[in-house]
Amino acid sequence: MTAEAEQRAARRTREHWEAKYVDADTPWDDGQPWRPLPALLARYAPPGGRLLDIGCGLGGKAAQMADLGYRVLGVDISQAAIDAARQLNAGSDGSLEFRRANFLKESPKKPFDLAFDRSVWSTFDEAGRAAFVNRVAEWLAPGGHWISLTGCADNRDPKTGEPDPRGYPRHSLHAIVTCCEPFFEILEVTRQPFGATPDTDFTAWVTVMRART
Repeated sequence: MTAEAEQRAARRTREHWEAKYVDADTPWDDGQPWRPLPALLARYAPPGGRLLDIGCGLGGKAAQMADLGYRVLGVDISQAAIDAARQLNAGSDGSLEFRRANFLKESPKKPFDLAFDRSVWSTFDEAGRAAFVNRVAEWLAPGGHWISLTGCADNRDPKTGEPDPRGYPRHSLHAIVTCCEPFFEILEVTRQPFGATPDTDFTAWVTVMRART
């Protein structure tokens, strides 16, 4: 891909997600705390550590992390999402920050202890997913951890048995492991509810990984 084509693709991606948040067309961003998160962070994030929420959206999960005592940066490619996250969390202290950023292009001033993404990796094509994994590794401190939620390929409509009609990206465990293992050691894989609303109650793979050193 030429530099010009890459710029056009990046612009289309940014405009797509900006329009979603401007129109409040974000059914996946349920605003609810994610129940498995406290136990996972207790096992894999150092107390008071620096955490990164990739594609933070409205900031609900980033705020949940900050409430658990971590220093959290939420990044999103959509300025509308960041503006909404800042407004919704205006009363938070200095442990929670939101910033518009192109995660695939920028680098952190200081590495993070743990990265979290909720179905962001899964929205890319195969080449984009590989680039995403590489960038997560670059944003983490040596041996840092990554918790990733990905829609499970086994999701089916309970009435018809057909693939889940809500259209969320779905991946097999094989696809996740094949993409991530060159950069990460797979520590834990479980099946958990993605969210707590009718739009988000499908099954997700929850993969916990440690950056290779």
